[in-house]
Amino acid sequence: MSFRFPGAPGAGRPGLWLLLLLTLSTVRLGWAQAPTACALSLSGRVADHESRADLPGATVVVLETQQATETDAAGNFHFHLCAGLYHVRVSFLGYQSETAELRLERAVVRNFQLHPDAVALRGATVRGERVLAPTQPTATLSGQALQQTRGQALGEALQKISGVTVIQTGPSIFKPMIHGLHSNRLTILNNGVRQEGQQWGQEHGPEIDPFIASRLTVVKGAASVRYGSDAIGGVVLVEPKPLRDSAGTGGELNLVGMSNNGLGAASGTVEGNVRRLPALSWRVQGTAKRAGTFRAPGYYLKNSGFQEYDFSAAAGWRKETYGLEVFYSQFNTKIGILPAAHVGSPTDLQLAIARDQPLKTSGFSYDVERAYQQVRHDVAKLTGFVETGSAGRLTATVAQQTDFRDEYDKFRPRNDNLASLNKPELSYTNRTSTAELLWEHRRRHNLTGSVGVAGTYQFNRYANGSRQFIPFYTNTAVGAFWLEKWQRNKWLLEAGLRLDHRNLQVKRGDRDSSGVYFVDRRQFQYTTPAASLGATFDPTTHLTLNLATGLTRRAPAANERFSDGVHNAQYELGYDLVPGNGPLVPETALNVGLTATWHDNPRLNGEITVYQTRITDFIYQVPILPAVVTIRGALISWQYQQTDATFRGVDVAGTYQLAPRWLLGAKGSIVRARDTRQDQWQIFMPADRAEVSLRYDFSNQPATHFRQSYVQLGGYAVARQTRVPDNYAERDYKLPPAGYALLGLEAGTTIHWGRLPLDISVAGSNLLNTRYRDYLNRYRYFTDEMGRNVTLRVRVPLELSRASSSGT
Repeated sequence: MSFRFPGAPGAGRPGLWLLLLLTLSTVRLGWAQAPTACALSLSGRVADHESRADLPGATVVVLETQQATETDAAGNFHFHLCAGLYHVRVSFLGYQSETAELRLERAVVRNFQLHPDAVALRGATVRGERVLAPTQPTATLSGQALQQTRGQALGEALQKISGVTVIQTGPSIFKPMIHGLHSNRLTILNNGVRQEGQQWGQEHGPEIDPFIASRLTVVKGAASVRYGSDAIGGVVLVEPKPLRDSAGTGGELNLVGMSNNGLGAASGTVEGNVRRLPALSWRVQGTAKRAGTFRAPGYYLKNSGFQEYDFSAAAGWRKETYGLEVFYSQFNTKIGILPAAHVGSPTDLQLAIARDQPLKTSGFSYDVERAYQQVRHDVAKLTGFVETGSAGRLTATVAQQTDFRDEYDKFRPRNDNLASLNKPELSYTNRTSTAELLWEHRRRHNLTGSVGVAGTYQFNRYANGSRQFIPFYTNTAVGAFWLEKWQRNKWLLEAGLRLDHRNLQVKRGDRDSSGVYFVDRRQFQYTTPAASLGATFDPTTHLTLNLATGLTRRAPAANERFSDGVHNAQYELGYDLVPGNGPLVPETALNVGLTATWHDNPRLNGEITVYQTRITDFIYQVPILPAVVTIRGALISWQYQQTDATFRGVDVAGTYQLAPRWLLGAKGSIVRARDTRQDQWQIFMPADRAEVSLRYDFSNQPATHFRQSYVQLGGYAVARQTRVPDNYAERDYKLPPAGYALLGLEAGTTIHWGRLPLDISVAGSNLLNTRYRDYLNRYRYFTDEMGRNVTLRVRVPLELSRASSSGT
């Protein structure tokens, strides 16, 4: 296997290559510096537990070496140490000291939040966990970066990570795409539970409330050994923060408002831990969002509003050697479908696509009319662990998910009874039960690892009176996996194996050539192995190199075989129903990626990932031309095909400290996807894109009420997608749109209102009100993207009660 650098003559844009060269120079600098012994970085921040205010001048001591330092004006500290196990003690006048056990095997960041000693709290032991660098490219949104996305959908928020784009349906449905792969090739874990619903639809966004997360992590590249065969393209981890471990009751309130669509969102969290039952912790959380009609430059997008109401609750009982946690969440949303996508005849469809804007627009409204989709998703999870002596830890997780999806066409059926009841034309219920048993063993002879078994039982049904778009199906899967990591000095090696067996049973109604109705029953069985091998090497204090390879086999899903009919103002046809297609076989993917990270440098930090994925028998959608005409009109139409495809690309991201308060940031991504069976470019792949930002941080002034203030100017550019299949005008309804550039500005500060810090930010996007369309938006045939928007975000941390000597 060999890499072909994606920069063929004329293939890129000068700005992107300058960004790439900047990051490559970072890697070169890393190789030029000689390795330094005992130079692993231990750093962190010390803050007040209640107010989260920095604690400058706190004393930090490494007990084993007696190295000591004081935190700087922002509460930060830093050490360089040899690899090993350490105990770090942090103390500050007027606060209780804390000691943490940390194992250093690479650079580690460990933050401390000290409790005022005037508050009597139960004794606590802070345990550090060994930090192992992942052997795959991984990016995380947390802290202020995550706060800047509050109010956005999950897929929209993930676009802040290089290499992540979205398949979009209008202004409110975002489906994440990693390195050109999406839907059934990405796995999303919601609080440790694999998200299962109607994710087969490209216009079905993940049924997850992003406010539930304190961290969003993206694993870019195949992670099928740990997470199953559907993780060919990568994994998204939606991770809430751990349950509270100190006595008292607290929480936070997030408020978001947007100018373009009148969005208002409020999300609150309350959590607690009772002194008299120190092992018991709990949390409740809820979100309400409502958005009206979105505005493109010059007009409103009729029926483009949405409503969303979510809540979750968790409770845990945790002891030194065992623990149990229960979690429940419910997601509810109602999303309008653009009327311009519904037309009566092929001529009307051609005219609608040719227009600069939809024929029918509207004024602003919060009403969601037909057509729309209404979704409810429930998740219940029970997980527990027990320490197996000194050997390791055994963890068991069981979960039940139910996904209800109703889709309403633009026009009600003529049957008066159905019309009066406003029943959906498409109504599906998907129920999924999952279980996993995982044993993680302690470090032995430089080896750590885990072995586990997992099972899934899923069935999908549609309601009486609903159209049959995808058939009844039952899907069962059983798998076993084994992962081992070997770490010594500057090397980390990882290897894993997995084997899954999947059984898909399908029942669908059909008619034979004479028009006689019959029930078609089919069964498909697949064995899908997966293997991975990776390595991480730290040649210097600041440079980390990662190499990851993976081999995965993915079984076709029911929708890829048998989807048939009108669905969200589109028509789709499964592979097995397309005349002339041969048998649909599983995909086989071979993935390799190399990542170089330059980190913990006072001025220049960055990362570059170069990757290649070859997928034999790649399953994908192509337009049907001319469009299929049904009794509901002429609609944009799609069918599934299979070919061989190769994906190559580069992700880059970096920051440069121009001056003490000035930070320059840049990121970009390039994807090149070829249909190797037909020797042409693959259809519907992300165009080249780059983003540059300049941030100014105001110095903290303890005497004022304003701290951690910043202003950030950003520019985002996407090139026109010119790498498309041959004779593209005969393959799609419309040529790819022109490239575009957007300007954004953001400012934020923390206002201390007594002991209460309020995080406030104002962000403006598309400030020049640029009119543009994105190639990966399924509404690009009919309408422009969102125009100028200003977003106000307020975060209010809450400390409702604190422990006292008499309890709470």
